[in-house]
Amino acid sequence: MRTRLQKVRSVWLLGLIFLAVCAMSTTPVCAQQQTAGEAARGGQEIRKEEDIKKGVNLCAGCLAPIYTTEGKGSFTPYGRIELDAIYSTRNTNPLDPAQFNGYGTAAGTQHNSSSTLNPRYSVFGLRADRTDGVHYLTGVVEMDFYGQTDNANNLPPRLRLAYMKYSPNNNKTTITIGQDWNPIMSLLNDDIDFSIMGYTGNLWNRLPQVTLRHNFTENVEWLVTAMRFERGLSNCCGNVQVRPTNTGINGGGPTNSAPFNDPVQVPYFGTRVAYNGTGNLAGTMVAANVAYRWYRSAPTPASNILQTPGKDINSYVVGLEAVHQLAKQFKVMWELAYGQALGNEWFRWNQDLNWLTGSAVRATTAWVQLSYAYSKNYTFLFGYGIDNPLDRDLKGSINPYGAGGVNSNIQYLSNQRTYLTVIRPIWADFYSGFEWQHFWTNWAQPTTVTSQLKNEANMFTLSAWYNF
Repeated sequence: MRTRLQKVRSVWLLGLIFLAVCAMSTTPVCAQQQTAGEAARGGQEIRKEEDIKKGVNLCAGCLAPIYTTEGKGSFTPYGRIELDAIYSTRNTNPLDPAQFNGYGTAAGTQHNSSSTLNPRYSVFGLRADRTDGVHYLTGVVEMDFYGQTDNANNLPPRLRLAYMKYSPNNNKTTITIGQDWNPIMSLLNDDIDFSIMGYTGNLWNRLPQVTLRHNFTENVEWLVTAMRFERGLSNCCGNVQVRPTNTGINGGGPTNSAPFNDPVQVPYFGTRVAYNGTGNLAGTMVAANVAYRWYRSAPTPASNILQTPGKDINSYVVGLEAVHQLAKQFKVMWELAYGQALGNEWFRWNQDLNWLTGSAVRATTAWVQLSYAYSKNYTFLFGYGIDNPLDRDLKGSINPYGAGGVNSNIQYLSNQRTYLTVIRPIWADFYSGFEWQHFWTNWAQPTTVTSQLKNEANMFTLSAWYNF
């Protein structure tokens, strides 16, 4: 009996001590406790607004405090809802990510046509900003629906942008860390098509990067960057990682019949100097760009395509880009570039290497666009672009037409595109547009002028979108 009373007294004593601690403590020890999942990465609460002292231990994946004393912040959702009605004579599915060059080539000679209604270019993004008037911090996460899966109208979202940008001196100097638009040859034309003139002169992509920008004056901006595609899995035809096969299991162990084969690709290191006009030159921009990287191609052949693997590849690009405001209603934009081994990072999948020799392929690319603002209700665009690899660099990788057949279903000798676009606002942020594109592609290694295999095709797009 005495023992039982002692246990009861002990319980009461512990309870009184706990209540006293709750009453005196400066921390919410009596509050609802987080589960293990909430405390470490997987939980519901990831931000907590409080003033905390500097020097405390922080966990990268745990509860993150908001520094309420360091500037004011804002949070802005934004996006675009778009539907494109497409009619194409290109003999490809223009929405199939597996047909890499289907985005921007005249792919076949069968004269078949296709049509579709496409909502995949819709975009949703979140932007967070914070500033105290001197320091500026911005974070952006953006997605679209052009992922690798298009199954029974199930269109999963895809990471489009995810970057943070910080300036310690009122945006005179900024650093961008994360996935953003390519900072080298960064000018983009204004057409409706998703490919933004990819494969036909425009060198662009969305790339993981670390980019430092500095404004020397109001007119002159300079940047340096380190950037690369996330890994080598998006290549094909012998220069790609081989996943385990014929083992009955997944994994990277020693019993796999296929070796790890990812190319050793260091980042591109590049720089860009731009002049932005003011006063009478407002709207004018001229920029010079250069980027370089070395990498080692895949060490072993990854397919039955004959290729010399494991070669040292020097990839580079030099280029100019400009915008000229000719008059209030007329504007000209253009890019001109030359380089070699230009592939994924420049929206030129599998155009970088000769598949027989494994050597780098040189190419010249260019595009130009004229924009005419006819009135507040109509803007007209006319553009032309060309991607022109050096023919002799592709010798053996593309067979002569009529001699051993044509194996150039992906690589081309020349690819050109023209487009005519009209854009009309309907009301507020609701727009409509119509676009005609004409493609001309030379797929075969020419032996004579008449033996070149040429394909021409058209694509018509009627589009409506709402920016919010």
